[in-house]
Amino acid sequence: MPNQPIRLIATDMDGTLLDDKNTIPERNLRAIYAAREKGIVFAIASGRFPENAYLKLADFGLRCPIIASNGARIVDENLHTLREIRMDPQAAKETAESLLALGNDFFIFAKRMVCVSNEHRLHHSEVSHGEEIRALGVVYYRGREGVKRVVGDHVHKFFVCDNQPLEPVRQALCRIHGIDLTQSSFNNIEVMPSGVDKGRGVRDLAKLLGIPMSQVMALGDEENDVPMLSAAGYGVAMKNASDAAKSAARYITDSNGDCGFAKAIEEYAL
Repeated sequence: MPNQPIRLIATDMDGTLLDDKNTIPERNLRAIYAAREKGIVFAIASGRFPENAYLKLADFGLRCPIIASNGARIVDENLHTLREIRMDPQAAKETAESLLALGNDFFIFAKRMVCVSNEHRLHHSEVSHGEEIRALGVVYYRGREGVKRVVGDHVHKFFVCDNQPLEPVRQALCRIHGIDLTQSSFNNIEVMPSGVDKGRGVRDLAKLLGIPMSQVMALGDEENDVPMLSAAGYGVAMKNASDAAKSAARYITDSNGDCGFAKAIEEYAL
């Protein structure tokens, strides 16, 4: 059991809070409400961009602070920016040029902008919440012209797809100064501004709230969750997590499909 009270819970969404049907199980929701009743702050720490995470949570009646784009942006429950870190414009330009040359489809996430490199491909947020996201001011761009429009303007993250092999992408991007690489699954690469990750995002939010990291619980399942699992006083990896995430965590809970999120909160926070 924790020897310090948990005052902040920061959780990944996909593969952690969400089950395999992309929904938040009722037991997970009850655990969140119970934690809040105890005075614990609940927050999301996701690779998703802010408006995407916000609307997904809204589907289940939730609003909370969001550490978005793997820590590049932090917003409050009303989507007001609390902290933002942008990619160096030259690094963003070099990243885009490398990806276009290699032929991998990719997405660029900037402030209220999403660019899809493949003109014939949709981002999942357009399919699930397109009209609602556009109503929040997010604009979608496509193709090479879209890349040129977005790449120099407040870029927070690239998401690279595996329609072409990923290893050449890693080799090419490792030579670019000003970026860091991570992944949220075996079949993608996520490109971040140097020094930006979920661990930094959780630390920054905790500092804003006046909460020491020793009183933070972080839950996750993938490589991009490792920094926050390592930084939190109570890092919890899912049973379905990658080996890297499990190695970084202090505790292992059940899988996302078996409400491991709720079980961890019930056992350690409540």
